[in-house]
Amino acid sequence: MIEGKRIKEYREKKRLSLRKLAGMSTISPSMLSQIESGKVDPSLSTLRKIAISLEVPLFFLVLDHSGPTNKKVKLKDARMVIFPNDGLEYQIIHSDQDKKMGIHIGTLKKGGSTSSDLLAHEGEECLIVLEGEMEIVYEHEMISLKVGESLYFDSSIPHKLQNSCHDDCKFYLIISPPKF
Repeated sequence: MIEGKRIKEYREKKRLSLRKLAGMSTISPSMLSQIESGKVDPSLSTLRKIAISLEVPLFFLVLDHSGPTNKKVKLKDARMVIFPNDGLEYQIIHSDQDKKMGIHIGTLKKGGSTSSDLLAHEGEECLIVLEGEMEIVYEHEMISLKVGESLYFDSSIPHKLQNSCHDDCKFYLIISPPKF
């Protein structure tokens, strides 16, 4: 459970106590302790809350970042992040905290969602649906997207992506800054 170790590293780097980070992330200190020690596999929603509280991109908690990604990346070499309990997969094309945008290809499985709660974070996002359909819950509005449709939005407004269709939904996600 690499994310637990990284969470602890970022928490200690920011000089936050376990109790303080847990409070900022709206989870219990015992849950955070179990995540950090690798006893519990956090949900995507919990991981997002922790990442937002630590002010680091979510993917920095689950991927090995051994340097900037200024190089050409072939899709077959893209790093995969899979959240099976949430029905979500990402191919990380570029995601570097020192850059202005992150580029990902996402797949929402039937019933999958990027979060159980609506979450907000700094920045802007652009979604382009490649296959299937998705719904974006954007504050109090439901926006449906089909193949070939896109949406550009302010991600500081609480939102989540979900798939309530029968087929998987594949999409491009461009996020600026790459910090969610």
